[in-house]
Amino acid sequence: MRKIVVHLQSTLDNRMANAQGAFWEPFPWGEPEMAYINQSFRAADTFALSRVLYDAIIPWWDGVATGQLPADAPEITPAFAEFAQIQHQMTKLVFSTTMEPADGRVVLRGDLTGQLANLKQQDGADIILAAGPATLGPLASTPGLVDEYLIVVHPAVLTAGPRMFDLLTRDLALELVHAEVFEAGCVVLRHRVVWD
Repeated sequence: MRKIVVHLQSTLDNRMANAQGAFWEPFPWGEPEMAYINQSFRAADTFALSRVLYDAIIPWWDGVATGQLPADAPEITPAFAEFAQIQHQMTKLVFSTTMEPADGRVVLRGDLTGQLANLKQQDGADIILAAGPATLGPLASTPGLVDEYLIVVHPAVLTAGPRMFDLLTRDLALELVHAEVFEAGCVVLRHRVVWD
């Protein structure tokens, strides 16, 4: 059976963005961090995202993958170029009530939990999931749906902004599978969900 792995960036106080919906400073993210995350993305063939994260992530990285660099793109290192190609090849699932399907993009609406549970039963590699608390809360609260959390914790604390598990409706027991500390300051934690 396929695994669903939630991958998100967060601050030390578990915020996914600041009050304006943007990343925070410092945001230490470079070649070693990206190379590490690439390992998990190589083990997946599907990238499931909320509409907000899809709009923020996919067009930017698709531009890198196709050589049409976004105006705000820094120097593209080998690990960043590899990530762009990995995600570009993945099937994209977008949770949206208004977006239409397109080439390489499947739109899910309605019973997201049921649809993701069905996808887990199908042949394929892992599913990477990225969503804000309004979507993540119900999915994470469904027993047996999410298998692992791959969370990058940054050395910052914010006074406001959405927290990853704000809308969780049940407690989660987690087992640490791996931790990686990076010299620039962030820590990557991989936890397996322990369901009763």
